Amino acid sequence: MAAATISAGGGTARKLEVDGDVLEITPLGAGNEVGRSCVVVRFRGKVVMFDCGIHPAHSGMSTLPYFDHINPAEIDVLLITHFHLDHSGAVPYFVNRTEFKGKVYMTHPTRPICRLLWHDYARISKISAEDQIFNSSDIDQTMPRIELMDFHDERQYKGIKFSCYRAGHVLGAAMFMVNIGGIRVLYTGDYSREVDRHLPHAEIPNLRVHVLIVESTYGVMTHEPREQRERRFTNSVHQIVRQGGKCLLPVFALGRAQELLLILEDYWERNNDLHDIPIYYNSPMATKCLRIFETYTNMCSESVQEQANRCQNPWTLKYIKNMPERSQFMSREAEMGACVVLAAPGMLQSGASRKLFEAWAPDKKNGVIVSGYSVSGTLAHDLKSEPESVTLNDGLKVAVRATIKFISFSAHSDYPQTSDFIKRLKANVVVLVHGEEHEMGRMRTKLKEEYPDLNVCAPQNCQTVALRVPPDRSAEAMGDIVEEVCSSKKSRIGEVSGVLVEDPSGSRMLLRPGDISTYTMLSTCSLEQCQRFAFPHSLGALGRALRETFDDVVVVDGRLSVCECVRVSMDRQTLCIAWETSPLADLVADSVCLTAIELSRSAPAMQALVAQEDASVKEARLFSVLCTYLQQEFGRLDIDEASQRAVLEVDGNKVDIDFPAREVACDQDVLRERVRTCLRRCEMALRPVAPF
Repeated sequence: MAAATISAGGGTARKLEVDGDVLEITPLGAGNEVGRSCVVVRFRGKVVMFDCGIHPAHSGMSTLPYFDHINPAEIDVLLITHFHLDHSGAVPYFVNRTEFKGKVYMTHPTRPICRLLWHDYARISKISAEDQIFNSSDIDQTMPRIELMDFHDERQYKGIKFSCYRAGHVLGAAMFMVNIGGIRVLYTGDYSREVDRHLPHAEIPNLRVHVLIVESTYGVMTHEPREQRERRFTNSVHQIVRQGGKCLLPVFALGRAQELLLILEDYWERNNDLHDIPIYYNSPMATKCLRIFETYTNMCSESVQEQANRCQNPWTLKYIKNMPERSQFMSREAEMGACVVLAAPGMLQSGASRKLFEAWAPDKKNGVIVSGYSVSGTLAHDLKSEPESVTLNDGLKVAVRATIKFISFSAHSDYPQTSDFIKRLKANVVVLVHGEEHEMGRMRTKLKEEYPDLNVCAPQNCQTVALRVPPDRSAEAMGDIVEEVCSSKKSRIGEVSGVLVEDPSGSRMLLRPGDISTYTMLSTCSLEQCQRFAFPHSLGALGRALRETFDDVVVVDGRLSVCECVRVSMDRQTLCIAWETSPLADLVADSVCLTAIELSRSAPAMQALVAQEDASVKEARLFSVLCTYLQQEFGRLDIDEASQRAVLEVDGNKVDIDFPAREVACDQDVLRERVRTCLRRCEMALRPVAPF
């Protein structure tokens, strides 16, 4: 695969002189940013969209990817990697409010969780109805359009082959492998190679990948070892509640929240002094979401599955309680003592976590531990600068005296994980998405230093990475033809005859016609053709004419057989030419038809044929008379009428007579001359007298 070139959007012309094909990759979101992930891939007339998310730091139409850069009607397939809104939040809008007519695919757990999150987003959006990107009706109309996939399940649609692999990150998260014309593109979405308490890590596809589109969320950073992180997290929580404070853990409603719940449950179980301190999980969807996790326990980690196999519900947590109604909780939270609350959303931009932050941030006994990734423009991101106070979007100024810590459990890949992932996949081209511009640039530089031959691109939104792909002229030999291919390689004979079958995705197979129904979905049949027309001459005359063109013309059951593939018969001056369709038989049949038509229409051609017939008849008659004469003269004679040869024996001396060549072979000269004289006299006696 050749080097990649990047062309800017916004009307900048792109010109490529290409001998093969061009693979185009265009991020409509998550290009040099985190949020509204949406990447479009075009190749050989096929268009695939990966993810369709919204930006958590914006609202209204500005939260959407740049859909105006494409024609939605051209998108064949939309593949959603997981349920987080920055990867799935724009699906109801794209499906119902654009001209998109393709198919939407996601894994089984992703679909029901998306439905919950979409309804929750539509409910809490504090904007006018005109500015809302979708409503409940749009969601209900979207659900029937979604088709489900299992990990490693391969699908095909409009010539696009695609399958999904486990990505870690959250329940049901998938990486999608797309194969178009033999070129494989892997889109990771958000993935993690780190072992979790409740999820297995991302797997590495056992296939060579030509293009890898990978997240760069953490750039060149290296995650703190998991044990140290958990210890630092639990110690920080313990320290806050020990001093009587309230600990706020802003989390996404699903995904990382379940991981933190398991960590806290385990820590509370091991520390008796914490048993009386409540842990609240604040999410309107908490109960419904736990039902989904219980349903798909088989997709969780081995430890969770083992617990379920022991008939213990791994999601029945002893120390975790659902948070009371927000108004009731807020009315008496001042009277409450130490507690821990997990509340959504994870970036403090709105909702319960925002309200609790406003109430608890001014008290230095309290603490806020941000455990997920925070996007620029959100309150959680602003807290990284350790401000003494923050001014919220509604103008409210809040003093920040509480302890603020950032301990990441976001399940995004760090640099060592990504570097090893690229190395093991042996990708030719890497396209970085889902990362802040500065971190993405540092990661691109470091990857090029580590892998000098690797082509690494970091396009901005609406910039296109164009990859020139040489035309693929290879085919896979299947069935009986494999032996011939192997023998031709050994004998260095470069030609093999077979049928080339190409499926809609561009994969090719070379096989025998008889193997087509075995190795493909195609069915085969034989077609017999027959042509009839008037022929005023004899079948023998046509046979003599065909022998001038073909060596293999024989009479079988009163019919002519030409090259063992065309049968010629005649009934009442009607000529019938029949054959089973094939390239060779069609060619021979055309020649037979043309020869017959020429004899019918051209008198000189028939006269020449008759003249040839007279000469041959005379020769045959002369040979017959000669043989009779020799039998009377010398006795027994062995005759071959087809070749007009004869053999006789006189006193033990063998004589071989070749009549067409007028030659006599015999070891005895006297006998040879005697036979030759007999032949000469016989021929002279039968030859007509020349006219004067």
